[in-house]
Amino acid sequence: MGVDAVDASNSCVPPTHPLTRQSLPLPTASRGEPVFLDGDAGRLSEIDDAKAPCAMYAWGKLIVVREIDVNDDGMASTFSASSTRTGPSGAPSTGGFVYRGHSANVTAAKFNPAGTYVASGDARGKLRLWAYDHEEHLPKLEVQVLAGPIRDISWDSEGRRIVVVGDGMQSPESAKVIQWDTGVKCGDLGSHARKKGSSCAFRPCRPMRIATGGGEDASVFFHKGPPFQRVVGDGVVSEKCHERGAVHSLRYNRDGSMLASVGTDGSVCFYEGKGMGLITRVEKVHNSSIFSCTWNRAGSHLLTCGADGFVKMLDAKAGTVASEWDVARCQSSGETGDKVPQGTMLLGCTVVKGDMPVSVGYNGQIAVLAAAANGLDEPRIITGHQAPISAMTFGPPGANTLYTADTDGVIVEWDGATGVARGRVSNVDDEDLESMGKVHAGATVSSLTFSGGALYSAGWDDYVRTTHGRVCNGKLKMDAQPNAMACGTNSIVVMTVEGLVLVKDEELVSEMIRLPYTATAACLSKDDSTLYVGGDDCNIYIYGVSSSSGSNPLGESHVIKGGHLKPVQSLALSPDGTKLAAADVRDVCIYDTKDHSNIVSKGRWCFHTQRIRCLAWSPDGSVVASGGNDDNIFLWCPTKKTKRVHYRFAHRGGVKGLGFVGSNATTGGEWMLVSAGADGCINWWNVEEDAKKKFGL
Repeated sequence: MGVDAVDASNSCVPPTHPLTRQSLPLPTASRGEPVFLDGDAGRLSEIDDAKAPCAMYAWGKLIVVREIDVNDDGMASTFSASSTRTGPSGAPSTGGFVYRGHSANVTAAKFNPAGTYVASGDARGKLRLWAYDHEEHLPKLEVQVLAGPIRDISWDSEGRRIVVVGDGMQSPESAKVIQWDTGVKCGDLGSHARKKGSSCAFRPCRPMRIATGGGEDASVFFHKGPPFQRVVGDGVVSEKCHERGAVHSLRYNRDGSMLASVGTDGSVCFYEGKGMGLITRVEKVHNSSIFSCTWNRAGSHLLTCGADGFVKMLDAKAGTVASEWDVARCQSSGETGDKVPQGTMLLGCTVVKGDMPVSVGYNGQIAVLAAAANGLDEPRIITGHQAPISAMTFGPPGANTLYTADTDGVIVEWDGATGVARGRVSNVDDEDLESMGKVHAGATVSSLTFSGGALYSAGWDDYVRTTHGRVCNGKLKMDAQPNAMACGTNSIVVMTVEGLVLVKDEELVSEMIRLPYTATAACLSKDDSTLYVGGDDCNIYIYGVSSSSGSNPLGESHVIKGGHLKPVQSLALSPDGTKLAAADVRDVCIYDTKDHSNIVSKGRWCFHTQRIRCLAWSPDGSVVASGGNDDNIFLWCPTKKTKRVHYRFAHRGGVKGLGFVGSNATTGGEWMLVSAGADGCINWWNVEEDAKKKFGL
């Protein structure tokens, strides 16, 4: 077990970037496996009123720390960072934080007792320690502790030792306890059946104790130290208190007097913290597997959640249920019947700052439960995306509305003023019996656009669907897979793998228009009269669009040749229609739409290194923004061709959507840039100062 060299680059959005708000993805979930959710951000957060309650969880290779404050929605704004809340490093809060230091899917993470460091583990068995309160979140240690995925992590009360459990694979160990600064072992822990550990807990006081839960043997192993060794055969320790399956979660209360375990058998076991003997076993707390448990701050009540869709609060001394919440019913908007929808099966829970209970389901949606601490009457559901975002568009002017879609076919409507998700779009023709919110039958949504009071979405299920409000109630069958859409004022051009199709007033107005080349990008003028199409032959084709209906209303008027060395991937017209921006895998070029001459030629703006997915003009047409699969956003000015503004590491996995707010907001949207990425995040950037300083505007 050696210590690896650590890389500090690209661990977060650089603190110098003008990020004002960040809308975060939902937790990644696997059916039948617990979702880790850490709501204890440490002592420094607990005593600082400027720190909002937060919950930490994983989204793929990312670690998300989401602020959860139900009473602060009216103060949140996408136009400026919070003036009352502070982020991890003390800077104004942007609504949360995303850490991007892992190279494999994150499976567990835990704050240290002070809240200054985080220990996180991934599917490759690597443990990474990094600074939470540093503005660049520098790593301290990365060490290979297990051969397989790490399932759970726990710190000791001094913040000096860490215990991890997981899959030992072919190695002899499924759990290790190490020194936090060197990675050196400080004991030998017992190995569970088939080298599979599922949960662990470090007693938060002396004398130190470690408990580990098995993934298949229904056992809890106890250890004392340091150096730590398994306690066996003393007649007091109770290892086999669960009937079957896995022990999904082990947690000590704050004073270390009690330990709780939950598992597949639906029961809850309470143990004496120091002596490790069984105090009581409460059977059938849930009607199915219990996936997670956590204590309240006082250590008197235990919060549990299970696949039956319920969250329950148990009185530890009495062994009875003090309160319960039917989260499945709240998410399903009605009775669930005998079968709990798959999406509402609860896989994780925690208690955040202020004793606020929170749970998360298989569909990723977070439920803030009604409690005295938050004044809610019903659970509040926080929604968003659980998969990479693939498309973005704005709603009607002045509506402060943003729409995004992802690779699972989920479409979400956002409040553009606060960055809060208003809700997921539901499909009226396909009842969502599993509460997963998939509009396009689980297929990737390749494009979104808004026209004539309706939201159009093109998906790889070969449909273009129309949505009014948040209800999808119309669909148009395509003869080929749609990859993009271009919108004018009243008309929409759908670009498929076999050609183009025109749509107007939610109806098809043309047959499939087959082209002698493969279309790779499209853009339609505001008056619906001119269509620009990029081809795989590196040319840009310009067509006149006839207002009369027919099988082919397009007439070719010009071809821009030699402008690009690679196929054109993005096209965008300036607000006044006088300039056309075109981008490939490297170059961003600008053309005059009147004589089709070059304003900016290839080789000038050539700083992207991968496919440029999106282009956006500022409302006054003075600046054009580009976003690519290389994670970068650039700002360019046609009158200052040698200058640029560069925002590195904007999104992990690439920028998939980009746009200036402009008239979509009632006021103040001229220099607000919104980006959506494959990391599931939506970022708001106030680029006014950078643009004016760099370009002299």
